[in-house]
Amino acid sequence: MTAEQRAIGADTVEALRQAGLAHVLAISGLNMVLAAGTFLVGARMLMALIPGFSERYPAKKIAAVGALIMVTLYILVSGGALSAVRSWIMICVMLVAVLFGRSAISLRNVALSAILILLVTPSAVTNPGFQMSYAATLGLVAGYAAWRERPMRRESRGGPLQLFGGSLGRFFGGLMLSSLIGGFSTLIYSIGHFHRIPAYGLAGNLLAMPVISTIVMPFGLIAVLLMPFGLDAIPFAIMGKGIEWMIALSTWVASWKGEIVTGQIPQSAFLLIGLGGGLACILRTRLRHAGTLLVVLGIVIACWPDERRAPEVLVSEDGRLVAIRRGDTVATNRARPPDFIYAQWRRALRLGDLVKPEMRKSEGLTVEDATASAEGPEKQRKPRRKADRQKAKDAMASALEAAGKGTGFICETKAFCAAVSPSGWRIVTLEDLAFLGTACDAADLVVVPQALRLEACRSGARLMTARHLRRTGALEIQPDAEQAASAFSEAEITPAVETLDRPWSRHRTYDWRSGTFEAETVLNDSGE
Repeated sequence: MTAEQRAIGADTVEALRQAGLAHVLAISGLNMVLAAGTFLVGARMLMALIPGFSERYPAKKIAAVGALIMVTLYILVSGGALSAVRSWIMICVMLVAVLFGRSAISLRNVALSAILILLVTPSAVTNPGFQMSYAATLGLVAGYAAWRERPMRRESRGGPLQLFGGSLGRFFGGLMLSSLIGGFSTLIYSIGHFHRIPAYGLAGNLLAMPVISTIVMPFGLIAVLLMPFGLDAIPFAIMGKGIEWMIALSTWVASWKGEIVTGQIPQSAFLLIGLGGGLACILRTRLRHAGTLLVVLGIVIACWPDERRAPEVLVSEDGRLVAIRRGDTVATNRARPPDFIYAQWRRALRLGDLVKPEMRKSEGLTVEDATASAEGPEKQRKPRRKADRQKAKDAMASALEAAGKGTGFICETKAFCAAVSPSGWRIVTLEDLAFLGTACDAADLVVVPQALRLEACRSGARLMTARHLRRTGALEIQPDAEQAASAFSEAEITPAVETLDRPWSRHRTYDWRSGTFEAETVLNDSGE
C-alpha cells in the first residue's frame, strides 16, 4: 500500500516473480484500479441505498470525484514512484472522462496519459515498467473494445453461481481473458528485458487475483478509511490473511518450476514484435493485419539460429563484478556475485556452472597508507618500501601464473583478483589502489571499481575505472572474429550505452564537483 518492500523476504519476492505475480509488489495500475474501483462502486452503492438520492443527483459523477480525491491521496502516501505516478495519471484521465460523460476506457485516454508522462519524463519510454504497463493497458483496452463490439447473443439464464453462464462464470471468464491478454501483451518485454517467461504466470494470476481483488485491496482501502477513527485493526487483519493466502498460492505455483529461460533475442525482433503489437491494438480496420505481419516477422527473426558470438569477458557497470566464460563454465571475481546482475547475465547468455575464485592471503602484502584518507581515493597509492613493491609484483605474477593453469580467478584477500581468459588476456580487478601500478605492468585489462581521474595505464594496458564505466555501462568483450587468438588491443568491446547524446543518458556525464556536464569522450582501444 505504501511501496515499502524492505520487510518482504527474498524467497517471497522470487516466488511471486516465478508465479507471474511480481506486479503486485509495486504501486502500479493494479493497485490504483482496485483502490479507485472499490471506492467508486462502494460510494455508488451507498448513495443508491439513500432513498431518492440517485434520482436527484448524479451519483456516478459524485463517486468519481471521491475516487479522484482518494487516488490522489494514495499517490501522496505511496512515495511517488514512476509506476505509481504513471498509474495515477491514467486513472485520473479516466475518472475525468467519467465526469464529462465520456467513455472511461478508450485508447484516447491511454494515449493522453502517455503523452503527459513523456512530456515530463521522456526517459520513461526506455523503462521496462513503462513499456510493460502500457503494453498491458493497450492490449486490455483493445480487447475490451473488441468484446464490446462483438455480435450480441441472447444471455444465458443460468443462476448467479452457475460456473457457465452465471455471474460466477462471467467473473472467472473475464479474469482468465484479462490475464491472457495482459500476459501476451507483455510477453515480448519480459523476454527482451528479463530473458525469461513465467510459464505458469496465467495459473498464478487465476489463483491469486480473486484473493487480491476481493480481499486484499478492498479491505486495505477500508482499513485506511477507518484509520483516523481507530477502527482499522479488523480490516487489516482480514487483509493480512488474504496476503498469507496469496503468498501460499504463489509459493505453490513457483514450486512447479515453470520458468522458461529464453536468452537474448535480436534487437530487431524485439522492435518488430513491439511495434506490430501496438499497431494491431491501435488500428481498427484491416490495416491492423500489418501489425500481425510485423509480429510474425519478429517471431521468425527471434527463432532464427543465432550466429552472434558469445562474449568472453563481462564487466558490470560498477566494476565490482567481472566474469570470464570458458566453455560451459563461467568464472567470477566474487565468490557470491550480486544476485540481480549475475541472474541477468546467466539468463541472457545462458551461462554454465559458476567457478568461484581461489582466495589467498600472502604475508606482508597489504600495506597501510596513513596518507590515503587525506589524499582521497583518486590518488594512486603505492607501497612505501621497495621490498613491499617487490612482494606485490611477486604476488601478482604468481596469481597470473596460477590463473593461466586453472579455470578461475586467483584472489589476494582485500588486494586484487587475477585471471587469464581463453584468449590469453591477463585480467586484474583491484580492491586496493596500492596495487594499481603493479597491475598495469602485469595485465592487459585492469578493472577498478573506484572513480579515478587517471584515463589509462602508462604501460599501455587498458584501464577501466568506475568513471569510465559510468559513461559506457556494462561491457561485453570478445576476441576479433577473424583471428582465433588476438591481442587485447584488437578485442571487440561492446558497451551497454552506445551514445550519451540522449536525454536519458546525459546524466552519465554530470560532474557533481563543478555542477556541469562534461564533454562526451570515447575511449579508443589504447585507452586514450
